[in-house]
Amino acid sequence: MATDGSEQAQAAVDATIAIATPSATVKVVHVWNLEIHHRHVRWDTDVRSEAEHLIDATVDRLLAGGIIAEREICRSDSSHVAAAIVVSAKKFGADLLVVGSRGLSDWQPMVEHGVSHQLLCAIDCPVLIVRAHPGVATAKARRVVLAIAAGNDLAPGVRAAGAAAAAPGSVVMVVHMAQALLGAQGFACVESDDEVRATMAEAISLLDEAGVDAQGMVARVGPAARVVAEIAASWSADLIVTGSSRMRDFGGILLGSVSDDLLWATDRPALIAQRIAA
Repeated sequence: MATDGSEQAQAAVDATIAIATPSATVKVVHVWNLEIHHRHVRWDTDVRSEAEHLIDATVDRLLAGGIIAEREICRSDSSHVAAAIVVSAKKFGADLLVVGSRGLSDWQPMVEHGVSHQLLCAIDCPVLIVRAHPGVATAKARRVVLAIAAGNDLAPGVRAAGAAAAAPGSVVMVVHMAQALLGAQGFACVESDDEVRATMAEAISLLDEAGVDAQGMVARVGPAARVVAEIAASWSADLIVTGSSRMRDFGGILLGSVSDDLLWATDRPALIAQRIAA
């Protein structure tokens, strides 16, 4: 879990406590921007003390929530903040990367510098992006929206949604995004009702096998991320799960776009499923 001490990072702590199993260990990573802080203070004195105070406060919150936690302070310039987080997560063998996001104003400069691309694509494990917003639950994931699409390997998204909805009383709403598919000759076709039903039934069956209560709906045709965000809001979802943004089939391409666009379209936490090997 990466933290900068912001309100969004605090919400990410709550989300981490909510989804972590009793045997989980969380590494808290804080990255100091050397280009900013070295202009004003010395690393060995003020910066180190401030960094330790921030990260210790986060570790203490996790420990109070019954989660084993350790810490790491990294130093990086502004161009390699995401890379530092990714390196730390890989060395740790992370099963999940958790980060806070401020939304549009936060992600716009990150996109310009390729940080979001690195976070979502340079690591194999799922990525949970959390925003702090009044009225949106981050401490519990009782209502989970799982977005699926044609041609998508359902397993990673189902595993992620099932893990997030493991608490008793949780339910997953499987949202199938029926879209027009572009064929090899440039002709568009729409999934048949039978194909939609088969994909939906497979996802719900996998969740049932995992002991997770699930229901399904077919979304209206439209901008996928906006449609999913609207459904999540109307259903009062605590979390949105999408497939990996690094898959190479049509479903992966569609869900990859949804993953990126959701950062702009929703104030709910978004969990991007594990990368599928090529």
